[in-house]
Amino acid sequence: MPPEILFREDQQFRQPILWILLLGGSAFCIGTIVWMISRQVIQGIPFGDDAMSNDQMVALGGVIIGLNVLILWLVGALKLQTEVTSGGLFIRFKPLHRKTRKIDLNDVTSVASVKYRPALEYGGWGIRRGRHGTAYNVSGDLGVRIDYENGYHLLIGTRYPDELKAAIDQCLSAG
Repeated sequence: MPPEILFREDQQFRQPILWILLLGGSAFCIGTIVWMISRQVIQGIPFGDDAMSNDQMVALGGVIIGLNVLILWLVGALKLQTEVTSGGLFIRFKPLHRKTRKIDLNDVTSVASVKYRPALEYGGWGIRRGRHGTAYNVSGDLGVRIDYENGYHLLIGTRYPDELKAAIDQCLSAG
């Protein structure tokens, strides 16, 4: 029989300001590349005193546009999956993690729902390691902090901190 799912949440980067900055920066970058290529290749006006050849300009433009598209795809595809089952706590940050990672719940001293400051305490969002421990977060300022006997702690960002804490507590009491 498969383990009982006590909590499950998928989160993605959906903050409007993030996407405005990413899309705006990409549009500016791609627009500049297109303007440079059209000026040199179509209009015949060399770009700069020591201009690249037309082939070099087009190749460089293609690489830069490709990198922009790759970055946009990666941020759009990033997904933090958190699951608590009767078998433990599992995290996966797709597509960075190929496999789901089981979080060790041995030697846990406390589990708490917290409000935290992602930028100040962990340096932002994503998979972050800082002076306060390790954090897996995507957005917001709510999470669950797990403290261990050795002083290490783990923070998992969530929109539902009380529910995640209750599920972890239930998993700890069962195990």
